[in-house]
Amino acid sequence: MSTQPALTNRDRLIAQARRLFSEHGFAAVSVDEVAAAAGLTKGAVYYQFKDKTDLFRAACEAVLADVRWQVDAATMSGGTHALDEIVTGGDKWLDIYETPEVRQMLLIDGPAVLGVEAWMALQEPVGIALIAHALGHLVDAGLLPQAQVAALAHMLFGSFVQATLRIAVAADPQAASREVRAAMRTLTSGLLAGRPA
Repeated sequence: MSTQPALTNRDRLIAQARRLFSEHGFAAVSVDEVAAAAGLTKGAVYYQFKDKTDLFRAACEAVLADVRWQVDAATMSGGTHALDEIVTGGDKWLDIYETPEVRQMLLIDGPAVLGVEAWMALQEPVGIALIAHALGHLVDAGLLPQAQVAALAHMLFGSFVQATLRIAVAADPQAASREVRAAMRTLTSGLLAGRPA
């Protein structure tokens, strides 16, 4: 019978911070509340993190690690073509970003708490790495020049971020989601339509 390793104090704090921030928003949660929920003292929080913002950043990193895992899992079980991988991954990305936890932490509080530059920098390694991986398959198939991968990965990542923000602020999120998903398919399909001869 296997047993799970015990969570460290840092892990416990991040797990509770993630839960509380996603349920109540950054402004409504205190360091004292996170410490109490984790069964630790306020001092334990400041031993692990500089301040509440540093704790929030760590909680966002944990959310993004889950995003990456879920998108990876979806694309590995999806279509066989590299473009399918981008479409499947994009749909999964939007699914995840429409969940209450991710919407609150990464779309509502993230830019305000961390600042737009730091917020983008936090997400880029996950989003760009996933997109570049899929584009690499297009390169392998001779459908895309290797020299364009870095620029295209950044451009597509920017499109996905704007897509999630459009849904998050829409008066009718369901309608915005349908519109955005159709537009993203048009955009990704254009990768092959405009491929070099």
